[in-house]
Amino acid sequence: MERYKKARENLLVMLFCALLCVCLFIIIIPKFIPVPPAAEKDVFTPRTFPYFLTTIISICTVIGICKSLKVFVLARKEQSLIVHKKTKRDFNAILTACMPYLIFGLIVLYGVGISHFGFIISTLIVPPFVLFLIGGRSWKQYVGVLVFAAIIWVLFRFVLHVQLP
Repeated sequence: MERYKKARENLLVMLFCALLCVCLFIIIIPKFIPVPPAAEKDVFTPRTFPYFLTTIISICTVIGICKSLKVFVLARKEQSLIVHKKTKRDFNAILTACMPYLIFGLIVLYGVGISHFGFIISTLIVPPFVLFLIGGRSWKQYVGVLVFAAIIWVLFRFVLHVQLP
């Protein structure tokens, strides 16, 4: 099961790299690297090196897709031979699986909170809550987070003379 998940993940990463290479070839390099009219007929233009690097990356990506696809097919066959018992997931397992999404959501909430409520109020609420979610149980950790936020505020306010929102 673990081998199948890893193979699937590698295959998806390789497909994403292939999509990135296509975007580089078709959209990004032609749009963002201009070629002066005088240099259009030259052998080496400002786009030559980026196209060369993208070609190398594309070749590596195709090789990676082939290898990942081979491992994925073998892992899938191996997985189909193994009979899995369905286990009931408890709340802690579900919470652990959702933890990255919760943390990301809290980071987005922190950014929105800074723009609407300001640095101080958002920092008093969100970072201690994130610390609680990741398992911080010592009061020293919470004090450390708040002291660090206070130092950042003092640096911006009095040293750099920048008003935080």
